Amino acid sequence: MSETKPTTPRVTLGQYKGLAVTRHVRPVLDRTVQQEVSHRCRLHAAYQPTQAPAKRGDKVTLDFEGFLDGQPIPDSKMENVTILLGTGKLMPAAEKAVYGHAAGETFHFDFTYPQDFRVEELSGVTADFVITIHAVAQRHIPEADEAFARSRGFDSMEAMKDHIRAEKQASHEAAADRKAGQDLLEMAGANLTVDLPRQALEKEAGREYQQLEARLKKSSMTLEAYCRSCRTTPEELKESFRKIAEKRMRSVLAAKAISEAEGITVAKREVEAEYRRLAARHNTPEEEIRKTLPPDVIAAALISQKVQRFLLEQAVVTSVVDPIPGDDRQTPKEGE
Repeated sequence: MSETKPTTPRVTLGQYKGLAVTRHVRPVLDRTVQQEVSHRCRLHAAYQPTQAPAKRGDKVTLDFEGFLDGQPIPDSKMENVTILLGTGKLMPAAEKAVYGHAAGETFHFDFTYPQDFRVEELSGVTADFVITIHAVAQRHIPEADEAFARSRGFDSMEAMKDHIRAEKQASHEAAADRKAGQDLLEMAGANLTVDLPRQALEKEAGREYQQLEARLKKSSMTLEAYCRSCRTTPEELKESFRKIAEKRMRSVLAAKAISEAEGITVAKREVEAEYRRLAARHNTPEEEIRKTLPPDVIAAALISQKVQRFLLEQAVVTSVVDPIPGDDRQTPKEGE
């Protein structure tokens, strides 16, 4: 007998336009701007030649060859290769030997091959290796000064900071919009008239409960200890997961119903563009993304985003700047 596919519950939309919501906008702190300036300085660090001894983080250009009884070891020779020390590109014994030597030096070090080395005749054998360092370059991080700002296309460091502040502000505003949109969708979901399938709710809540147990097991913490630390009980946990599952299901149903009522759709080209965006963001081939997220899932997510933006456009919105936490005793500038 084939399994019966669950049907979508019948819903009646309640109020979803004109809902009241508060947008919480994070302030842009001076220290955040300064941290970004420092980050950009590190991103544009350059390597400059030095006569100082090589150390971790330096780039070295060298020749490298192993000898056994005075004869070169096959496939052990490297010439004029440039290596960033500390990245594991050079075998640990060779890298350790390089430290403390400067450009122009040639030196020897002994290396004993492991007993289970893939080349049987070299297993357990101690060989003589010779390294010649041609150049050493140290990483130089530019100062966060006027010259650096001009090199990045700004008239001054103050102009660069203003640009960074505007970028951060736009990011915080977008985050506030997303959160407010999610809140509005939850409100619309709460206003639905719908008979939710209890079996589906229990299944979703049970999945969340099992995932929590698995996470606790990995951290060697018992469920009982977790409940004590959270001042709750397993039964209360299960009930909270049921409420979360209901809220999530109502939001999904609300997004679908509102999109149908308002004619909000997603084109195939938008789905394809989202695959490309996700692939670029996660540095993962599109084919892998498609295996995990089929087109209907992508389309549903895009519909939900469009519905949230629609709800925000129709809402009564109050925007507030969140208090500056802890020791950040800075008054946000007007407009932040």
